[in-house]
Amino acid sequence: MLRGYGVAVIACGIALLIARPLKAESSCFVLAVIVSSLFGGRGPGLLAVGLSAIAFDVFFLPSLLSLSSPPSSYLRFGVFLVVALAASQLIETRRRSEEALRTIQARLSRATRFATVAELAASIAHEVSQPLSAVVANGQACMQWLSAKPPNVTNAQVAAERIVRDGKDAGEVVRHMRALFKKTALDKVDLDINDVVTEVLRLIDKETVQKRITVETDLERRLPSVPGDRVQLQQVIFNLVLNGIEAMEDVTDRPKELLICSKLQKSDAIVVEIRDYGTGLADSEKIYDAFHTTKEKGMGMGLSICRSIVEAHGGRLGTVPSQGPGTTFFFTLPLRANVPA
Repeated sequence: MLRGYGVAVIACGIALLIARPLKAESSCFVLAVIVSSLFGGRGPGLLAVGLSAIAFDVFFLPSLLSLSSPPSSYLRFGVFLVVALAASQLIETRRRSEEALRTIQARLSRATRFATVAELAASIAHEVSQPLSAVVANGQACMQWLSAKPPNVTNAQVAAERIVRDGKDAGEVVRHMRALFKKTALDKVDLDINDVVTEVLRLIDKETVQKRITVETDLERRLPSVPGDRVQLQQVIFNLVLNGIEAMEDVTDRPKELLICSKLQKSDAIVVEIRDYGTGLADSEKIYDAFHTTKEKGMGMGLSICRSIVEAHGGRLGTVPSQGPGTTFFFTLPLRANVPA
């Protein structure tokens, strides 16, 4: 604080010394007020205004202000005082605005860090919930087989093997999610995307039968292989297919159909399309925002994660206009020659 008031005194002293040789007394003292306000704040700025007013009256007016002073002296002094006070107030307003902006930026930074942690936690919870649900289901089945009279050891052993498999899948999900959010290099191998689609359909076969959904595929034969991470691409297809199934839960006036097709796109990428005949989308871009969901029990992370995975593979995830009801999602995967290094 003392340093700020010292700056005001020094600035006014310098202005007094150079004002007469430069024949710019008003400009010099206003500059002293501005410097004092910038470096000292409101108090030093007002001190500079006071010191400048005294120096201006004593050294630069024809005579000290009094009742007998001419109106021109009052006018000149009044204009100078108004300009000096206005400059001080403007600088103080700017300082307060900058401080408020810094405070808001600090709060926003903390909120962003909290949101990032929450997004990561929700992402892992969303992806791990599927294999863990399978672990619970197979554990219950194993207990039922063992409690039968006589115990069915063979089926119990099969259920136990599924528990081990699903546990490993959960571990793989966590490992791949960590790699995704840490931006580490993907474990890419040459994949037949049709095989990946077939593997996912095999996983959801039971659910589609229970919900009476017809799944049709139109997979182009002899597609070239694409470099990718099998587990992450399975996650993408699984999420898109599951979204299509859930979108048709309330459909009663038309058949529940899910169409999946793959094809070569312009000889440099493969495109996979997944179309449902559900309720459709109100906003085809907002659905990719984290925590935005149209489901009652959804967390709004599935499509956000899918887009991150596809983009990490050098591709693109989006929707195309459907002729008729429902939604068509697509994602592209570049061939190895077109994958950025």
